Amino acid sequence: MPAATSPDRPVISSCPVCGGREFRPFVSVGPYSVVRCSSCRLAVTNPQPSDRELGEIYGPDYVLVENDPVGEAMVLRSKRATADHYLDLLASAGVKPTGQLLEIGCGAGNFLRQADARGFAVTGLEYSPFAAERARTTLAGRGRVLHGEIGVLAAEHDAYDVVVLCDVIEHVRDPAAFLRAILRLLKPGGTLLVVTPSLDSWSARVLASRWMEFKAEHLYYFSPSTITRQLQKTDYDRIALHSGTKKLCLDYIAAHFKKYPVSLVTPLVSCLHALTPAPLSARIFSVVASGLVALARKPGAPS
Repeated sequence: MPAATSPDRPVISSCPVCGGREFRPFVSVGPYSVVRCSSCRLAVTNPQPSDRELGEIYGPDYVLVENDPVGEAMVLRSKRATADHYLDLLASAGVKPTGQLLEIGCGAGNFLRQADARGFAVTGLEYSPFAAERARTTLAGRGRVLHGEIGVLAAEHDAYDVVVLCDVIEHVRDPAAFLRAILRLLKPGGTLLVVTPSLDSWSARVLASRWMEFKAEHLYYFSPSTITRQLQKTDYDRIALHSGTKKLCLDYIAAHFKKYPVSLVTPLVSCLHALTPAPLSARIFSVVASGLVALARKPGAPS
């Protein structure tokens, strides 16, 4: 049986953003089909990968890790510089680094480490047991890291001043239900920060079907308009959008595309990396490539 027609793959019958029921073919991602809502233009992998297939994807090698000390230091510098940029966005929005911060999909814990250093009391939730253990090592006893899905936090109503989703919303099966669950976790007036790939980014437009963000584990592909509508539909307000700037070095970019190859992009990056002297290839710079950042608030006044 072809992979895309396997009966254990969930089928999306209506758009989670606008409720539309008409989808048009968009691109293929390996054995999976990505379709686009005819009304709001949200892109959806449909049918979605099965739980078993997703479990195989999120294995011990899913998080980018280098096996040598120099390579690992390079990954950490890029991840932590990007985390600092997002924390600066929160600060510019008036969020004080004194409250409870939750990161869902915390990976190896680099954002949590930077948030802890700023003064937040941090909690991480991670689906992968391998990444969760790595995050505990990163935090070295500061804060807490939980393994599981968002239901693990169901009893923690009005508990967090900030919730962070860095490249997570595109992975969840039901974005609307997920965002409503987060709304319950936030304190009144609390802030949600969402980072996600954007179909309106220059890289998506230029690379088309070869876009590096087309991945089997990405179930939804948002744009500025669809993420705004999704947040409004799930009762968030004061929504502000920013470009998806990340702080990277060429060493990191080359390592990323070596592990996650993309036709055309990987050979070009590899060639550029080979021609760039080591001091320059290790230099951190700002990259606006494929994503967006959304800040939104839970209605109400902070306590």
